[in-house]
Amino acid sequence: MGWLYHLNAGITHGLEGFLETAVPMIAGLAEVIGLFIIVTSLIKATYHYVRATFFHDHHDFHHEMSSGLTTALEFLMSAEIAKTFLLQNLESVVPLAATFALRAMMSLMLHWEMQGGHRSGRKKAENDTEAEKND
Repeated sequence: MGWLYHLNAGITHGLEGFLETAVPMIAGLAEVIGLFIIVTSLIKATYHYVRATFFHDHHDFHHEMSSGLTTALEFLMSAEIAKTFLLQNLESVVPLAATFALRAMMSLMLHWEMQGGHRSGRKKAENDTEAEKND
């Protein structure tokens, strides 16, 4: 029976070592992807904003930016979840949980804003269509 204890201890030690090396790489990759999505959506939204402002192009750059930020926040929250695997004590849980809660709240607010923007955009399109019919 002692061999089973040593086998279990060896497997546990190996898995802990694997988690200590793999989790920071996975969390870092998720954070880099989130940052890339933020930068990409910022560039796209800026491009569409300039086109809408100066060339009277009709593109929803607000939705473009909100969608990109929501996706990026999901990647950043997945990195925070991955980091919880390495937590050793309760004191380190509080800052991580606060960061996760703030990111989740921002994600919900962006989702709420995107839903509200689509409703007002649809109403505006309906009003424009009705105005054209009346003319």
